[in-house]
Amino acid sequence: MKNHKIRKNSYLIKDELFNAGLIFLFFSLIISGFNYLYHVFMGRMLGPVDYGILGSLFAIVYIFSFSSSPFNLVISKSVAEYSGRREKQKIKRLFKRSIFWIIIFGVIFFIIYLLLVPYIADFMNLNNKTEIIIVGLIALFSFISVIFSGTLNGLEKFVWQNTSGFFAALFKLVLGIVFVLAGFSLNGALGAILCGTIAGILIAFIPIRKEFRGVKEENFDAKKAYLYALPVFIASILFVLIITLDQILVKHFFSSENAGIYAAAGMIGKIIWFSTGFLIGPLFPKVVRLKAEGKNTSKLLINAIIYISLIIAAECIVFFAVPNFIVNTIFGSSYISAVPLIGLFGIALGIFSLLQIFMTYNLAIEKYNFIYIFLAGIIIEIAGIYFYHSTLLDVVKTVLVTSSFIIISMIIYNRKDIWGENGK
Repeated sequence: MKNHKIRKNSYLIKDELFNAGLIFLFFSLIISGFNYLYHVFMGRMLGPVDYGILGSLFAIVYIFSFSSSPFNLVISKSVAEYSGRREKQKIKRLFKRSIFWIIIFGVIFFIIYLLLVPYIADFMNLNNKTEIIIVGLIALFSFISVIFSGTLNGLEKFVWQNTSGFFAALFKLVLGIVFVLAGFSLNGALGAILCGTIAGILIAFIPIRKEFRGVKEENFDAKKAYLYALPVFIASILFVLIITLDQILVKHFFSSENAGIYAAAGMIGKIIWFSTGFLIGPLFPKVVRLKAEGKNTSKLLINAIIYISLIIAAECIVFFAVPNFIVNTIFGSSYISAVPLIGLFGIALGIFSLLQIFMTYNLAIEKYNFIYIFLAGIIIEIAGIYFYHSTLLDVVKTVLVTSSFIIISMIIYNRKDIWGENGK
C-alpha cells in the first residue's frame, strides 16, 4: 500500500511539472519566435559587420541578464515558501523592499559601469561608446524586471509571468525593425531591447498590484533570503560566463565580420537552448515547495532531463542534416560560412540546456558545491580559446569540450538524485 502511494505521488509530480511546463512551452515558442525574428531581421538589415558588433554586445547583455537571475531565484524561492504558508504580508514586504534596494544598488552599479565604458570599448575594438551605454541601461532595468518575474514565479502565476515576457519580446522585435529602418542602426537595435524590458515590467505590475491590494505589510527577518543570494549569484554569473565568453573572445581575436559569422552560428545553436528552456520556470518553485514539504524532488530532475534530452536529440539531427538550408533561411547567403559551425554549436548549446536544468535543481535544494565545476569549466574554456583559435571552428570545438566536461562532472555530482538514492 505504501509503495502504491509513493508511485501515485510520483506520477502527480510528473503531471504537475509537465502541465506547468506546457504553459512555459506555449509562451516559450512564441517568445523564442519573436526573439529569433529579431535576430534574423537585425542580421539581415545590419549585415555581418554590424551584426558582429551587436552579437558581442549581446554577450554583455546576457552577462547582465543572468547576473540578475539570482535575484529572480531568491525572490521566487522566498515567495514560494511564504505562499505555501499563506503569508502574503511577508511577500508584499519582500517585494517592496527588494524593489527599493535593487534600484539603489542598480544606480550605483550603472555609475561604476559608465566609468568602465572606455575600457570595455577598447577591449572589444569598438569606436562608438553609445551602444555600450545603452547596454548598461538595459542591465539596470533587467535587474528591476527580475523582481517582478521572480514574484510571479514564486506565486506560480505562470501565465502572467510569461505574458510579461511575451510583450517584452514583441516590443523588442517591432521597435527593433522600426528603429533600424529609421536609421538608428545599432543604437536602434539595442534601444528596442530597452523599451521591451520596460514594457515587460509594466505588464508584470498588473497582477502583482492586484495580488497585494488590501494586504498589510509584515516586517520579518530576511537574512536567510539574502544569504541565499550569494551562492545563487556566483552560480548564475559563472553559468552565463561559460555561454558568453566565447563570443566576447571571438570579437577580440577575430574581425567584426568573422564575429558576425560566429554570432549567427551561435544564435542558430541557441534555437536548442531557447526551445528547451520551458521547464526551467516551473522546475525551480516546484522543487522548492516539495523540498519544504519533505517530499521526493529527484523525480522532477529526472523527468526534466528526459524531456529536454529528447528535444535536443531531435534538433541536433536537423542541424547536421540540413545546415545549408538552415543558415540560408534564417540569415541568408552572407552568412554561409557559418554552415560548418552550427552542428557542433547545436550539441554544445544542447548540453548547456541540460546544465541549466542541473543548476536550477541544485540551487532549489540548496546544494552549492557544483559551483567549483563551473569555475573549472570557465578556466578550460578561456585557456582553450586563448591557445587554440586559428579558426572559428577551433573555438566551437573548445566550447563543446568545455560543455562536455561540465555535464559529465554534473552527472557524477548528482548521481544520487539521478539514480534515485536520495529519498528527499
